Amino acid sequence: MFSVDRQSFQSLSALALFTFAFLGSEFFFDSRIGLFISAEGVVSAQAMILGASVVGFLAYAPISKLAGGRRALRAAEAVGAIAALVTIAVAESALAMQITGCIAFFLLGNLGAEAHWGMAHAFEGSPSLAKGAGAAYAAGILLQFLSNQFVPAGMADAAVLCVGVAALAVFAAAGERDGESAGQKSDGTTGEHAGGTAATKSSRQITRQEQSIRASRAALTKTGRPEQAAADSSQQSAPGGAKTAIRAVWLLALVVLLACMFSTLDNVVTLANAQGSISVETWPRLFLAASGLAAGVLFDIRERRYMGFIMFAVTVLSTISILAIEAGASPVIGLIVFYVSSGFFVTFFTTTFLQLAPRMHTPQLWAGMGRAANNLCAFTVSGVSMMLTQSGIAAVMIASLILFVLVSVAFVGAGLFRLPSTVWEREAIQAGLAAAAAPTLEEVQAEFISRSGLTPREEEVLRAVTADERPLKQVADDLGISLRMVQRHLTNIYSKTDTQTRAGLTRAFFGK
Repeated sequence: MFSVDRQSFQSLSALALFTFAFLGSEFFFDSRIGLFISAEGVVSAQAMILGASVVGFLAYAPISKLAGGRRALRAAEAVGAIAALVTIAVAESALAMQITGCIAFFLLGNLGAEAHWGMAHAFEGSPSLAKGAGAAYAAGILLQFLSNQFVPAGMADAAVLCVGVAALAVFAAAGERDGESAGQKSDGTTGEHAGGTAATKSSRQITRQEQSIRASRAALTKTGRPEQAAADSSQQSAPGGAKTAIRAVWLLALVVLLACMFSTLDNVVTLANAQGSISVETWPRLFLAASGLAAGVLFDIRERRYMGFIMFAVTVLSTISILAIEAGASPVIGLIVFYVSSGFFVTFFTTTFLQLAPRMHTPQLWAGMGRAANNLCAFTVSGVSMMLTQSGIAAVMIASLILFVLVSVAFVGAGLFRLPSTVWEREAIQAGLAAAAAPTLEEVQAEFISRSGLTPREEEVLRAVTADERPLKQVADDLGISLRMVQRHLTNIYSKTDTQTRAGLTRAFFGK
């Protein structure tokens, strides 16, 4: 489906292991603390650990800067997360589980941010970014499914999760090492800076071309002029540019709004699981993996130009599923619909911010911002969404309608509803880019003079006789030299430039 080199494989593995460790630890925490508190309390406790993970995601960039990207720090984080998971497995009080759970998920958030940044760096400019994100997510879900099916609950389950966290740290550290090496080879920067701007400089050459084309297409839509589109492309593709920042804000708002919708569904599933009416680790969970793979394939069609439309269609399906569950539809059917939609959503926000991160001033922060925004929303609105799910069909319908309208606005603001370019647009964009990439007249003339080996006086004569059709006598008077001297210089110029007439010399000098 797509080629994978060593660095890409390591980044895929790290992201898959993060998905497994994070979701597995979340389910493990819910199962353990559910023995001591009510089902509603489990939802609140889950929100707390998700909030801690958001802090971990946001803290990755400053921690990496202070620590200089040392892999020893990643090992310490893995050890801390493992110790916290073991404590959760043996604790006998909800308070102890809550505290250690927050510690574990803070550290998992930090490791997850590193895994996302490694993925963004390895797949920067790749046409298979969504496939990679979907495949990593599917692999993590399959690992969690197999663990839930074949590993006994309790210490054995905790041991498997600990192994997953350790493997995550190993693969993430390997990706960090490769990123440092790539940055050093490309422009001589140190490993400390390879995780930032150096990583962007060392990325594939196709990245600049892809960003330029997309930026030019956006400008062409506004101006209808290829030359203006090409001129605007460098500004659009510059890291941290104003247009990029505005689009990042819209995408962040979109993910938050979608997360609010999915948080309501997630709380319904969490509550039903805590009550024992459904089991989220059984076969319907496989739809998460399948939908993640399908989303990656569909999103990557024509360089992800249809990704916004596809995700919007999935949003409509998700809204319908909320109403269906609240209206009394079979929990299993609602669970399947939820998982299918969730797989698309996770692949969408992962791909979106992995693609955006290298163009931001702090790429390490933005690479995992989709997951952080999703977890933040689950943390902040869990109580509201829980009350909503218990308020009846009328409240759910009103809230869903409001969310749907806001989500639609965010889709438009993020530029995800623009139709793919037409044949004329693509040809015009390519013509504009070709014109922008072509050497200027000054560069053409300088190269002509250098190639011909003209002296400074000969260059002066060349420019004078090709500027217009003045008689040579007037050229001589303007230059302050004799007509004979102008003719002598002109004869030398003809010989050096392999031309024979003044008209031919003019055409050659102006690159015609």
